[in-house]
Amino acid sequence: MTRRPIRPLGTFVALALVLAAAVAEEPPARPRDEAAQIPVEVSDVSVWVADPAQTTLNTAKVYRNAMPGVVGTSRPRREGKEADGLFPIAPISFVQFFGDPCRDVDVDLKIKSGSFLAHWPAGKEHAGRVRWFGSDLLAEPPADIPPSYLPDDGGLLGKLRAAPGALYLKNETRFERFLAYDAEPALPSPVRVRGGPDEYTIQNMTNRRLIDVAVVAPADAGLRVGWLDELPSAAADADAEKSEAAKKEAEAKKAEAAKPDPAKQADAVFADAEKPEEKKADDEPPPLPAEGDADMKARVDQFLNRRVTAAVESAPRRDLLGMAASQARLRLEFDDKTLAKEKVDLAKPTSLKAAEVPARDALADLLGPVNLSYRVTDEGRLYITTAARLAAASEKKGGPIEGPPVKVGMSQPLKAADPSYREFTRDALARRLEGRGVRKDVVATILDAYAKDLFEPGELIVVAHLSREAIDEAVPLDVFPTPKKFTRVALVVVRGVDPRLQDRAKALVRQLGDDSWKAREEAESRLQSLGPAAVPALEEALRDKDVEVVYRVERLLLKLGRNVP
Repeated sequence: MTRRPIRPLGTFVALALVLAAAVAEEPPARPRDEAAQIPVEVSDVSVWVADPAQTTLNTAKVYRNAMPGVVGTSRPRREGKEADGLFPIAPISFVQFFGDPCRDVDVDLKIKSGSFLAHWPAGKEHAGRVRWFGSDLLAEPPADIPPSYLPDDGGLLGKLRAAPGALYLKNETRFERFLAYDAEPALPSPVRVRGGPDEYTIQNMTNRRLIDVAVVAPADAGLRVGWLDELPSAAADADAEKSEAAKKEAEAKKAEAAKPDPAKQADAVFADAEKPEEKKADDEPPPLPAEGDADMKARVDQFLNRRVTAAVESAPRRDLLGMAASQARLRLEFDDKTLAKEKVDLAKPTSLKAAEVPARDALADLLGPVNLSYRVTDEGRLYITTAARLAAASEKKGGPIEGPPVKVGMSQPLKAADPSYREFTRDALARRLEGRGVRKDVVATILDAYAKDLFEPGELIVVAHLSREAIDEAVPLDVFPTPKKFTRVALVVVRGVDPRLQDRAKALVRQLGDDSWKAREEAESRLQSLGPAAVPALEEALRDKDVEVVYRVERLLLKLGRNVP
């Protein structure tokens, strides 16, 4: 009789440990009772930074690090002179909890495209997500756990730790009065700016609306500000905010309508016989004309910059478009079938008051209010159609989405110390944040940390709130059981969009070859302070005949994290 070999017990133990570790790596979500709710208010606030020269928000190599030295981060730490030339606002996000203490709360933070550079306190890290599962929310810090060290440097995290009313989140052997994270979402800069200085034309380059948009621009006599309540996107359908109740109601109606009704089926037979012939394919809008290349767009851009003048109280919108185009020697073509389908009536009267303004601004005044935009065709015409149609075409080929152009009027120059300037800037933003559901004490924390850099910038910036849908798409945050109130706000600060920035960069590049060493040093310093916005002018100067210019340009590009051929 042959005996079966006896396997060592250690083999089974080792196998069990391996299987247990594999399961622990990505714990399954526990069964959920969606009706369960905790008496807690969750506030998630983000301050993000964008630049059209970057393909992500909060680009790791470009911006300051908001996390103290004790927090591990993928963002390079720059200090002293190296940090002086960086944009003053450091990207950061933080979550606070207010209300009654409760136990066993799961917090799940994810990023759909991009990465997390840092978070505090430590959580369970997985690919594209950080979890603080099984956390307790406490009114007082746990007596048996010492607080984690944070330097008392007056930074934002120190202020959050001292925030009155916020609950302590205890997770395993750590506790803190907030959760902080530094995310780098793979999202492009959300706006494009043209014109100025009295009025700017601004376009939304995302598929979601932007809210509470402010343009802040330095001027010789102070600072100028312009506000928009909302900047629409081209993808109007994606922008619609529908509550869960409305969605469920629509689904219920759809299901009801899908049920067969014998009487209706019989009526449908006779109705079909009486129907007129279906519309011919000729009634469908024609394909969009081919888009012009870079050279053609540059040529048309020169015509769009030509000044036009008009003072018309009332005339058909189509006629006013033709008037502005003829003064600038532009040729227009209208997508009449799409306009008719979308019920855009260009025969309706409107007004146009333009006194020596660029043609692009006059067109923005006429097209923006009815959600129209244009494409520069390969023949050099402006093809007028709906912004939504252009956005859909752009999405298909992976290009940028351009919303309708909207004009922003700027205030008269005001000094930062003027009380009316504070009312128009900091106090206005406070009201808007509170209108988005942010607590007053949280608003005070945000403005104490960022108001000066937001409203006394050294360059033109655009400040805007992302919609809740856009935030949830980019960086989903899930808290379970469901809190009684859940507020999310993302304030995006866009730099490098000053229409005059490229002209300024080119002038500074020329100054790199000045006879004066002091002038060359000053130009290099100012180009570095421009950051990524200076890159196009610098890359163009790599072909300069002056060796001194090329040397300094290469040094600047390397400092800005660009490859030098």
